[in-house]
Amino acid sequence: MGRIGKLTTAHGEVTTPTLMPVIDPRDIVLTPREMRREFGAEIVITNAYLILRHYGEKATRQGVHRILRYDGPIMTDSGGYQILRYGTIDVGPEEIVLYQDAIAPDIATILDIPTGIGVDRGRAAETVEITLERAKQAIRLRSNPKVAWCGPVQGGTFYDLVAKCAREIGKLDYQLHAIGSPVELLEEYRYAEIVDLVMTAKQNLPPERPTHLFGAGHPMMLPLAVAMGCDLFDSAAYVLYAKDDRYITPDKTLKLNDLAYLPCECPICSEYTLDEIKGASREERVKLLAKHNLSVIFGELRRIRQAIVEGRLLEYVEMKCRAHPRLLNALRRLAVYRDFIERFDPVTKPSAFFYLGPESADRPEVVRYIRRFAERYEPPALPILAIVPAFEKERPKLEDPDRTHLVRLIPPFGVVPEELEDVYPLGQFQVPQELDERQKQTVVDSLSSYLRRFGHRYEKVLLFDDPARWGKSLVDACEVVREKLTVVTPTG
Repeated sequence: MGRIGKLTTAHGEVTTPTLMPVIDPRDIVLTPREMRREFGAEIVITNAYLILRHYGEKATRQGVHRILRYDGPIMTDSGGYQILRYGTIDVGPEEIVLYQDAIAPDIATILDIPTGIGVDRGRAAETVEITLERAKQAIRLRSNPKVAWCGPVQGGTFYDLVAKCAREIGKLDYQLHAIGSPVELLEEYRYAEIVDLVMTAKQNLPPERPTHLFGAGHPMMLPLAVAMGCDLFDSAAYVLYAKDDRYITPDKTLKLNDLAYLPCECPICSEYTLDEIKGASREERVKLLAKHNLSVIFGELRRIRQAIVEGRLLEYVEMKCRAHPRLLNALRRLAVYRDFIERFDPVTKPSAFFYLGPESADRPEVVRYIRRFAERYEPPALPILAIVPAFEKERPKLEDPDRTHLVRLIPPFGVVPEELEDVYPLGQFQVPQELDERQKQTVVDSLSSYLRRFGHRYEKVLLFDDPARWGKSLVDACEVVREKLTVVTPTG
């Protein structure tokens, strides 16, 4: 579901997935031009409610691009975050829609009601109903054809409400959608619930429309979010963390005073020493840390894009999710949605399949092979079956090769007939020879299933088994053909 896209706006084209750095119009630490020039930021996001309160009618005369002194793509939020934090704002949904129409961002957002976390079901349902009603109202109000509109999805952790909101707003005339209310979950490292929230929304939104995940911008969780189909992210963390002397790394956040070294190769960390950054004036230190933080985030996005091009995004996600136990838990939660994810995954890829741990058995390549093998495969009409573990590279010497059907046992794919060995990814894989329990179990289950289906067709079954690697498990899997089974071990 991770994808590289081109989003065309009135002020230029944006490559996704990407981060929209948050610009506070009242306190600009790094200008949009600086961010575009130094970090490749193609789009920024600012807050229409704050612009209204700070600039008023001046912004309607000048437009948001002149206010920010930026000629590239700009998205505006509507004040929903302030509602989430403070409960209410002193502007109505009609006013903020008309105001965004007038200041003409490239992408505007309706004033939804964030559900948040910890509310009861009644309140959650109310936020969904109000958000949907405002989404319909905004369509009637908006008039600027150069502005694309974003329809947020609410519902919080009531996933049936999330599904309803996504389904209904997806029927309306919106060009993008945003998944709301993740901020509190992100702050509490509740990544497994983020998986449920995002995947529920993605299963019900039109897949061709870009998806924005509100408030997500830390590099440690971006690969997972992209793998779930999120295209746009926004975050003020780069500057908020800088103001708190916090230093972002690809897999964690560190306090500046806890650093003994600068574990980074970005321009800031290459040009300045740790002592120079610590000794800088507060204003200069905030700017240096903000630049470092953005460098790390955009560097991670480039790695994600490259992983997509190579066809190894989920492999990369597996590696990244081992940076924190909560992320690993989220990766395992993602397995619940493996059949849905498989629908969007390319059938062939330019890279080999690398098994990196038990979670690899839930990747689309494995899910697809197991399903198609069960649904589509019929063995040739040969009377002898030879079962060979994958790690036996040489074809075994067979007494009657012309009458023998050879299958290999390749964890985590299971039974792989010789005639399918060149089909991707069965001819392009790397798995550790020290097998974990998930690898063993997938093979045992596959072999047992295969023999229950087709074992009656064979007159003789040869199992080239290594008890030191498999124990009795392979023999036990052959129970249905026990009477015609011959086990061949390395010792003969």
